[in-house]
Amino acid sequence: METIVVAGGTGLIGKKLIAYWKNKGHVVRCLTRNESDVRNDLYHWDPSKNEIDTAVFKDMTVLVNLSGAGIADKKWSNDRIAELYSSRIQPADFLYSLTHNHPTLKQYISASGAVCYGFEDDLKVYKETDPFGKDTLSDITQKWEQGALQFQSFVKVTCIRISVVLAKEGGALPPISKPVKYGFGAILGNGQQGMPWIHINDLIRVFDHAMSHQLEGSFNANAGNTTNAILTKTIASVLKKPLWLPRVPAFALKMVLGPMSSVVLLGLKADASKLIATDFKFEYSDLEKTLKDLLL
Repeated sequence: METIVVAGGTGLIGKKLIAYWKNKGHVVRCLTRNESDVRNDLYHWDPSKNEIDTAVFKDMTVLVNLSGAGIADKKWSNDRIAELYSSRIQPADFLYSLTHNHPTLKQYISASGAVCYGFEDDLKVYKETDPFGKDTLSDITQKWEQGALQFQSFVKVTCIRISVVLAKEGGALPPISKPVKYGFGAILGNGQQGMPWIHINDLIRVFDHAMSHQLEGSFNANAGNTTNAILTKTIASVLKKPLWLPRVPAFALKMVLGPMSSVVLLGLKADASKLIATDFKFEYSDLEKTLKDLLL
């Protein structure tokens, strides 16, 4: 049994991960911006103010950091881009300052992003050995992982490069599937932008696998690769809805979204063979099966 502390545990991934680990009998404590509620394993922290209830670290063996503002939650103003950086870098630095050489800590697991390779090559399937790209998302991810690598001096470090998460409750699927459901779905741009994807349940299992096998290094977490067009068409097929609207042109998305349009107009493909080589098996590797599980 592990004693796990989860930072950023109130989001989509964190809630499911905490419930999964508690169900397996682990002690799991969650860091939250709200006041501490020890009976419910909630402990206050605010990295921007250097505030934390240090009781959260008692007997901790695994520290999981999921902190980070949502990439596509708001338009990318200069202030928002600065927040995308700070919400990933600051929590890692703060946690490191508090847990450096912690006597019982064995492993630090950090969320990361499969968007780290850049979008220069549509045909390439990127592996963890490939360099970081030169765009904003790649730079954010590189600095995110650099924050995690601080912990290598005293514990094992794992970075899970998360791809597009498919889930009922949040992530990319609801905003894509809802217009299709009501007959207003459309392919974005040319539709050929690559999209590595993973079922939320498999992602939770990836984190558990990384902990139970004490994996070290960075790992792409994606069950497959698709495109915006294929994903949209498969959603329409599963929901038995027509796609009658024309594609949304790239220039229109750029006008509406500004710099954030790169999130939906650019894509890449990722290779998960490194993770699979550790004996991890995806339960959802077929896109249609995955969408039927989540949408029907």
